[in-house]
Amino acid sequence: MTCFAQVRKRPLNKKELAKNEEDIIETLSNSLVVHETKLKVDLTEYMEKHEFVFDAVLNEEVSNDEVYRETVEPIVPIIFQRTKATCFAYGQTGSGKTYTMKPLPLKASRDILRLMHHTYRNQGFHLFVSFFEIYGGKLYDLLSDRKKLCMREDGKQQVCIVGLKEFRVSDVETIKELIEKGNATRSTGTTGANEESSRSHAILQLAIKRSVDGKESKPPRVVGKLSFIDLAGSERGADTTDNDKQTRMEGAEINKSLLALKECIRALDNDQGHIPFRGSKLTEVLRDSFMGNSRTVMISCISPSSGSCEHTLNTLRYADRVKSLSKGGNSKKDVLSSTMNLKESTAQPLSSGLPTASTFEDDINDTWPDQNERDDFNAPEDSFEQEKLMWKKNGKLDQYGFSTAENKLRKPNGQTKWKEPVRSDIKHSKSDDDLNALLQEEEDLVNAHRKQVEETMNIVKEEMNLLVEADQPGNQLDDYISRLTTILSQKAAGITQLQTRLANFQRRLKEHNVLVSSSGY
Repeated sequence: MTCFAQVRKRPLNKKELAKNEEDIIETLSNSLVVHETKLKVDLTEYMEKHEFVFDAVLNEEVSNDEVYRETVEPIVPIIFQRTKATCFAYGQTGSGKTYTMKPLPLKASRDILRLMHHTYRNQGFHLFVSFFEIYGGKLYDLLSDRKKLCMREDGKQQVCIVGLKEFRVSDVETIKELIEKGNATRSTGTTGANEESSRSHAILQLAIKRSVDGKESKPPRVVGKLSFIDLAGSERGADTTDNDKQTRMEGAEINKSLLALKECIRALDNDQGHIPFRGSKLTEVLRDSFMGNSRTVMISCISPSSGSCEHTLNTLRYADRVKSLSKGGNSKKDVLSSTMNLKESTAQPLSSGLPTASTFEDDINDTWPDQNERDDFNAPEDSFEQEKLMWKKNGKLDQYGFSTAENKLRKPNGQTKWKEPVRSDIKHSKSDDDLNALLQEEEDLVNAHRKQVEETMNIVKEEMNLLVEADQPGNQLDDYISRLTTILSQKAAGITQLQTRLANFQRRLKEHNVLVSSSGY
C-alpha cells in the first residue's frame, strides 16, 4: 500500500478580500509554510511558522489539467496491473474540493480508454462504471433510482457491494452522461452553513475487467479499479441550531464517518495492530485503498486566508500522516521514483491515438473562477469543518487531536509532527452508540410499517372473500360474525403494535434532543 499526499491551495475569494484577510500560506515546489499569528500573555502579537513537506504542492495558479497530471495520471496505467487506486479530496468547508474533483473522472476515463485501444488492444479488457453514495450510514445506487444496497465481506475479506449496478462503457460521452445522472440523484439539502450542501459521500468507480480465457459467456474478472470519492462536509454544532431533525441526524452521521476516517489514518500512522475500518461504512469502503496492493492519492484542499488558519493546519497535519503511510519494503523515495518512471513510460499512449475528447471537456474550467464567482468557495457542496472532541482531564478541558505546542514534536527538518493521545477508551463512545441505536430503531420502524402494510393487504383480501360468501344464499350468520370479529381484531392489534413502536421512537428522539415535527415522524 502506497499513499501520496498532495496539497492544493486556492486563491482568496471575494468575501475574504472584503474582510481584508491576508494570504498566510507560502508555497514552494513540494513544501509550504503557514504563518500563524498568535498572541502572547501580554496580548502582543507574534508570528509562528509551520513548515510541511509533501509529494506535491499546487498553488492557486495551477489549472485543473496540471492537477490531473500531478495526481491521477501517474496511477492510471497501474490499474491494468491488478492494482486498486483511489483518489479523494480532504479539507475544510469552502476549500475547493468539489471544484478540484469534478473534472478528474472524465480525464481518467479518457486515458483508460486510450490505453485499452492501444497498449492493451485485443486483450479482452473492458471498462465498467458504477456510482453510489453513503447516506445516513446506508448505501444507495445513484445509477439505479437510489436503490438500497448492502455491503458484505467475502471469504478473502474483500468488500463487496451487493446489488450495485455496473455499466459497460466504451466512450467518454457515455461516462459523462452517467456521472451527470448520478450527481442529479445525489442527496443534497440546506444547512446552517450552506444553502446547497451534499449530505452524502459519493463514490464513483472505474473498474477494469477482463474476460476469462477470452470467453464472453463467462462473467469478466476484475483486474484493477480506480475510485473517486467526493466526501460530504461536516458542520460545527453552532451551525446546526436552526436545522430540523433530519438534517441534524445527517450531520451526526457525516461527522462520525469523517472521524472514523481520521481514526484509521491515525492507527495506520502509529502502526497499530488493529485498524478500525468497521467504524463506519465510509472506512469499510476505503479499506481496499489503505491495504494490500493499492495506491491512494489524497488531495488536501486548503484555504489561504488568515481566518481559516486553524482549519488549514488541521488539514495539513492529517495529510502529513497520510504521506508516511507507505507499507512494504520500498521507501517513499523509491515509490515516487518508480511512479515517475511509470508516468514517463506511459506518456506516449496517453497523448496519442484516439482523438482528443475536447467536446466533452469544454464545460470544465481549467482555471479558478473569476473574482465575482470566488465566493462560491464559502459554501460548496462538500463542506468540511474539522470536528473537535472534548473531555475532562486533570480538572480542565483539553481539546483532543488539535492540541497546542505542548503536544507536538519538532522534526529535524522543522516539520511539525503532532502527537495525539490514544483514544482506545472512547472509540465506542456513548454518543456513537446512541446514534447507531437511533438509526437502527428508525430502520426497524420502517420495516415494521412495511410488514403492517403487507398484513393489511392480506386482511383486505380475506374481507373481500368474506363479503362474497355473505352475499351467497344460505350463508351462516354465526360464521360471518365470528370471522369478521377475528379480522377486526387482527387489524386492531397490528395498528396498536405499530403505534406503540412509533411512540417509543418519538420518545427516544426527544430524549436525545432531536426535534420532532408536530405531524409526527
